[in-house]
Amino acid sequence: MKTTYLFLIIAVPFFLMNCDQPTNSISKGALQYTSYDSSGTPLVNGWFTMNFSDSVTISGEWHFKPIGNPKNIGPQTGDGNLVGGVRNGQVWVELNPQFMDNNLRLSGTLQGDRYFGQWTWISFIGITNAGSFEAVKK
Repeated sequence: MKTTYLFLIIAVPFFLMNCDQPTNSISKGALQYTSYDSSGTPLVNGWFTMNFSDSVTISGEWHFKPIGNPKNIGPQTGDGNLVGGVRNGQVWVELNPQFMDNNLRLSGTLQGDRYFGQWTWISFIGITNAGSFEAVKK
């Protein structure tokens, strides 16, 4: 019995320290995200943050999961850091800014608590696929 308690005292904190933050646990002020294919079928959902360091520069993090088993959606699943900006009233965000040949860009409009527009997967051949997205602040 003492061995079981000792095991629990050691194992539980170790387990808790190694747990990743769940994708469905949304940070305060984050935007709930859903992307769609060209026919309006949902492909990916999750959440991301947009932090404005000035009036034109954006940084943040993203946590997205596929809905079902979508194909040809590019690198818009998983977790990562994002960068973006504001240009001519349009907001753009890159999910994989360190890659010019396998990046996913969100381009759209920020109106109040809603950011919506088009996602574009850019690969070696250029624009490989695209669709729409919507994100609402929670």
